[in-house]
Amino acid sequence: MTAQNAHANAQDRADQLLAMTRRLHALVSGEIEALKERRLDGASADWEEKERLAHAWRLEVAHIKANPSALAGLPEARKTELREAARELEQVLSTHAHSVAAMKTVTEGLVRSIADEIASVRSAPAAYGRSGSMNQARRNDASGLAVNAKA
Repeated sequence: MTAQNAHANAQDRADQLLAMTRRLHALVSGEIEALKERRLDGASADWEEKERLAHAWRLEVAHIKANPSALAGLPEARKTELREAARELEQVLSTHAHSVAAMKTVTEGLVRSIADEIASVRSAPAAYGRSGSMNQARRNDASGLAVNAKA
């Protein structure tokens, strides 16, 4: 491979990596916005594209780390642009992880509260026992619960 072909290959690889990074950033940012708007279907939008891009991006970054010569001949400004795009993607992924964790905590709390309320409503009332003393109400755990995601 000539030096000119290697440079063209490095330039093409950098262009593709930058495009993948920016598209992933846009997809994850869109998911964060959906989570902020409490849209439950926000995470499932573009799921296949996100998975495919994340896998391809991870493989490409691993290849470049293992073979730094893959980007040999790129101008330093282009390398800096790639590093900055990767750093921005890492930041948005961190924000995404925090958003998902917060949404999970809220959702689990709501489900737990609903289950506790159902259990208290379905509990047997306090009554007198055989010895004539008042028995405490027996607490039943909530049984099946159906949730409409559109509600």
